[in-house]
Amino acid sequence: MKSNKFKFPDIPLENDIPLPHQKVMVVSFFGKSQYSAKSCKSAAVEAFPGRQIFQTSLLDDPTVDPEMLGYLCVWAEIKHKYARALMFLFIVSHVLVLSHPTHSFDISYIYLFRALDATRQKVQNNVMDQLRSVVGIPKEWINAGRPCAPRVLFLFETCPAPFRDVPDGEKSKVMDMLRNAGATNKSQAAGKPSIKKLEHSLEDQIYRILRKSRVVTNNSSNSLFAIPANQEFVFVNTKVDPSKDRLSYMVNSLVNFCKDPNSDPTRNRNDSLEDSLLGLHPDSHGHNFRNFLQQHIDLGFHKGFDDNVGRHALPSYFEVPQASLWFDVAGKLFSLFMTEGKLKQGLTTLRNLLDTDIKFSEGRCGKVLPLATASYQENLPSHYTRDYHERKLAHAVSVFAVHARGPLFEQYVTQLERECDRHWKNGRQMCEVLSLTGNPCTNPLHRGGGEGAGGGELQGEAKNADDDLDEESRDLTQLPMMEHSSGVRYVAACNCGRKQGPREDPFTVRGANYEYYQLLAEDCGCCDLETIRFPVFQPSTQDFKAAQLFSNINKTVRKDSTSRCADGPGFVSGGSDLHPEEAVSRLSLQPPKEQDGHEIVIQVSDADSDSGKDKALLRQPSTTEYLPGMLHADSPSGLLPQFPSWSLVCLGPSSLYSHNLGLQDQQQAGLLGGSAYLLPWDVTVRLQHHSRDRGNSWPAVGDQFRHKQAPGQHTVLRGRKTKTGNKDLSEFVVKIFIGVEYECPRGHRFMCSAPDKVLKTTGSGLVKDNGNKVTGSDMPLYFPCPCRNAKPLVAQLMRIHVVTPKAPIHVTLNPRVQPAPAPCPVFITGFEQPIRLSQSAYWVLRLPKSYIPVKCNICVAECIGLITRTLGQQRNGHCFGTNHDDPDKPVALHAQTHNSKFDSCYSTRIIQTLSISCTSSQLHRYVYVGDHGPYVTPKEPVPLNYGRLLAGMYSITEVAPEEK
Repeated sequence: MKSNKFKFPDIPLENDIPLPHQKVMVVSFFGKSQYSAKSCKSAAVEAFPGRQIFQTSLLDDPTVDPEMLGYLCVWAEIKHKYARALMFLFIVSHVLVLSHPTHSFDISYIYLFRALDATRQKVQNNVMDQLRSVVGIPKEWINAGRPCAPRVLFLFETCPAPFRDVPDGEKSKVMDMLRNAGATNKSQAAGKPSIKKLEHSLEDQIYRILRKSRVVTNNSSNSLFAIPANQEFVFVNTKVDPSKDRLSYMVNSLVNFCKDPNSDPTRNRNDSLEDSLLGLHPDSHGHNFRNFLQQHIDLGFHKGFDDNVGRHALPSYFEVPQASLWFDVAGKLFSLFMTEGKLKQGLTTLRNLLDTDIKFSEGRCGKVLPLATASYQENLPSHYTRDYHERKLAHAVSVFAVHARGPLFEQYVTQLERECDRHWKNGRQMCEVLSLTGNPCTNPLHRGGGEGAGGGELQGEAKNADDDLDEESRDLTQLPMMEHSSGVRYVAACNCGRKQGPREDPFTVRGANYEYYQLLAEDCGCCDLETIRFPVFQPSTQDFKAAQLFSNINKTVRKDSTSRCADGPGFVSGGSDLHPEEAVSRLSLQPPKEQDGHEIVIQVSDADSDSGKDKALLRQPSTTEYLPGMLHADSPSGLLPQFPSWSLVCLGPSSLYSHNLGLQDQQQAGLLGGSAYLLPWDVTVRLQHHSRDRGNSWPAVGDQFRHKQAPGQHTVLRGRKTKTGNKDLSEFVVKIFIGVEYECPRGHRFMCSAPDKVLKTTGSGLVKDNGNKVTGSDMPLYFPCPCRNAKPLVAQLMRIHVVTPKAPIHVTLNPRVQPAPAPCPVFITGFEQPIRLSQSAYWVLRLPKSYIPVKCNICVAECIGLITRTLGQQRNGHCFGTNHDDPDKPVALHAQTHNSKFDSCYSTRIIQTLSISCTSSQLHRYVYVGDHGPYVTPKEPVPLNYGRLLAGMYSITEVAPEEK
């Protein structure tokens, strides 16, 4: 008869069942397998019919889940699922075979059987309800809940060494040895004791254990299963599997193949494996598992099982159903037991009875959890940072891990973390918004004070507000309003440098670059000095606001004194216009090929001859929108900041500075000894004008010879007297004093005589250096302070001292600062022309303390799309974008570097979200356009070329005729 196979819950239909009306007995196998079997449990089942039934193995297509938890975490669920499947087998089977790899009974089954029996009584009513829905089922089956009280047989796959069968090749040798030793009986002559004695001994032990534990009772109807009273129910396999000794098995297989090359080694191996495992012999009356199991099956078909014992034993119910009826019942009960629906209460009982590890872990972890929580709360300050919170939490988890055990460890660790987080967020969070110098705010979590330089717990709370909508989430509007404070104080000088005072750690660019100096200026009195005011926003209405800046590839070049240095796309406000080109009259600084002493030659070009031609075409600054952040070369035109970050004051006449005495303490406070001097800068001025402007040029003695010269030619004399005794005034030398001042956080101030050298005077107070290097080179923005050698503080370039000469010229300043390496923008003052300083005066230019780039409004949806399209390539840790001129050559796209060929220009690193607004149904955000947001003084020394005051700052222009 051909056998059909099926797998629950895919039960075959009645038409697919061979002989559906034939009665069947169900034999089930469960238990444990040997380690060498590699999770294959089908050998015992396949050996009984003598053919292969299961063609697949768990190892053929293993499913590996990397997200699966450890063994202890999944073992409880696996055991629970195994118990439910076993419960199903006990209700639908007639005979169950417990297979065990050794020859000793595993008493752990006792607890499992008792748990299954208790659960069976709990779910009896549910089983009866399912059985009532099956058509044609007998009423007695419904009342009993199962076709019979199943029998359990025990199969032990191995036996002790004295009971093992002797291989055929060694049997004659063993017999001869025993005869020579004087063996008297047949059992001794066979070379082994009787296996029946071992099996009967195991039966007695098992029956006694089951009876004492009340798993088996006199009335089998009330028990989970029964064991036969007058039949053998234990089988011990005496065959040895030759394949276990792999080396000897392969050698023997090779020898057999050499003897008979036509034999099938695979078939021989399968036969030997089945025979060795289950003791199958050609002799039908021999010791084999087939005969052992067949006698129980035959009894079930003929008389049924009646395993009740006692004086007044009642007959038990036994049903051998038809195949079609059994499949219907099995399908209903399988869905009942393998899905936690109607049996939720009963299966919960089963889980509680089986999960002893869970109970132990729950009790142990529950006892240790308060200890770990107390260790976290020990010696806590009133409020503290996230870093301190995480360190305390790590210590609490380590305390918990020392004592906690079991599969619930991870669950209780999560609970511990949740409780510690709740304790921290219950009024103990620190604000932690970073100041512009990188120090966190030490106040409790609060609102107000500005965004600082980024970070902060309030931003994290707001970010997770939509994700944490449970009852524990708090209303952020209930937080107190206060200003930020890091508790760090610095010493700094005022705009003019004559007075020093303590300053709080700034959190806003207004406080860093404007408010502090305004307050100190009132105390110093430098607010009453002559001041050049920098361009700032002048509102014309009370409804002014910050401009919403959008990226634009049509760059609007600022028409100021630094427009020529801005080489990159800018940002424009809505409705911005382009400035017309305007020629700016200035003096070009040309360092000679070889410096001769202190002489630098400067040629004078046209002096503002056409300065007023196109002024009517210049766009006036906006009076309704101001520029967020500070001006830099890529800022949009037509927008100005709300306040100046620069300061330029005149201390008085040039006579305030004496090069012999230097700067005194009452003039400049905090200057280090030997560095309180300015550098002399001798400049040779050569006047040379175009012929069309000869009438407006300075009169000179050499004018009487002009008519003798060819057109377009001019005589340039070098400050020497002519034959007539007159001096040529077309060339003269002026002396300018320059000071490049640095200031450290402790208030120490010093001058530099070169990009890499601090100004030092001789023992007699003489200054040997000149100003050629500081005027003709990029000066570092950050320099190590000489106040200490070990771990020096970083001083920042804060002031430029200029003492102008009495000559009829204007010294002009054009400061341009790049506070970080490219692609950091170049920050500017906002003047359209270089700043002209008055003659014979002492001027001090104070530079910004912090450099905050312009914030740009970026469409988030477009930004994500751009990043997805263009930032897919990574080379050597740098981002690369698309080169629209040559797609095969990607261009570097660093943070805040802009490619002018892009449809839009975006920052590739968003440092801090400042505000959110909706425009044209799209979400936009203000972001810093810069690689690190605010540019502040580094905490550690950096290379001298990290930040720079760009060369070309100083120049000279001719005094206008009306000023002469």
